[in-house]
Amino acid sequence: MSNIVQGYWDCPYCSSKEISGAIRTCPGCGRARGNVKFYMKGHTEGMRMTAAQRAQVEHVDEEKAKYISKNPDWYCSFCETLNSDNAKFCSSCGASRESSESNYFEMHRKAEEAQRVRAMDDQPQTAQPQKRSKSFLLILIAVVVALGGLMFYLNGNTTQGGYVVSDLSWDRTIEVEQYRMFSESDWYLPEGAELTSQREELHHYDSVFDHYEDVEVQRSREVFDHTETTYTHEDMGNGYFQEVAHEEPVYRTEYYTETVQEPVYVDVPRYQTKYYYNIWRWVPGRYAEASEHSTSPYWPDPELKEDEREGQRAEVYRFTVELKQKNGEVQRQTYRIAFSDWQNLHLGDSLYITAKRTGADACISDEKGNPLMDIYPE
Repeated sequence: MSNIVQGYWDCPYCSSKEISGAIRTCPGCGRARGNVKFYMKGHTEGMRMTAAQRAQVEHVDEEKAKYISKNPDWYCSFCETLNSDNAKFCSSCGASRESSESNYFEMHRKAEEAQRVRAMDDQPQTAQPQKRSKSFLLILIAVVVALGGLMFYLNGNTTQGGYVVSDLSWDRTIEVEQYRMFSESDWYLPEGAELTSQREELHHYDSVFDHYEDVEVQRSREVFDHTETTYTHEDMGNGYFQEVAHEEPVYRTEYYTETVQEPVYVDVPRYQTKYYYNIWRWVPGRYAEASEHSTSPYWPDPELKEDEREGQRAEVYRFTVELKQKNGEVQRQTYRIAFSDWQNLHLGDSLYITAKRTGADACISDEKGNPLMDIYPE
């Protein structure tokens, strides 16, 4: 069995298929073999084959293979006929080989290059995607503009007059702290604490190296097993294919046991002095509260006991406005406001209120929307 494989070609002029690569004229229409591509029956050029697959390939007889040229056919520039590398003159038109420069591979390379150029010049294929891309860009711009316009609209202010102050109210709260004794323990004695007892207690554990221990672990490694031969086939450009053998190593996974030393650690307890003590602290105990619907706020009397003191103070001031709708219904809204501004409001005052269209950033304003007092809806 030789390493030369029989190739075939299809006639580009008629329907004749699987014509032997050794035949130079089509048995169907009689035309000379021209711009054709050789192939193997049932196999693809470059495909890797095992020894079993190789046996199915149509190899040329050893004796016949001796007379087959190793070089590609040359391409006649006058009649586009492929001629044997051994031929000095074209078998179809008789032109000298010296007047032709291309061979089988150069012919296909030029044909592929020409096909790429035609694809680049094919404007109808590229015009439509460009049109779609342009349309998509215009739609995207329109969506961005629309969203920008919506955000601009929502962030715009609206000024509404006709609000009438219908109620003024306030809340004032005083936190009352109580002086209490607590029994606690810690690793240190706080300032002002009264020590009741102390003792050594476990504080934490330290991980300390003790010794090494032999441990068996399973490992794996890839080791050479055998060599496997695969085969590929290369177009010789003369109606035949050259078989190429590839020697490839095959590995197997080997498992083995290995003894390694691993460090062993022990937990060593660490002790520290712990303090038990009593300590007095001011802590929140209760609240004194006052609230009214009036314009005269005051602080509540916390009525402190001996073990109490005043803590933080808090105050909230509100006003309610009414707006009569066209249908006769009355809309009410309560707002919080700073004390300095609350003092300047009176029952029956008519106000302008300006806010974002979303209701945020409200304020009392003049009729043109210029802010006068910050308010916070409840």
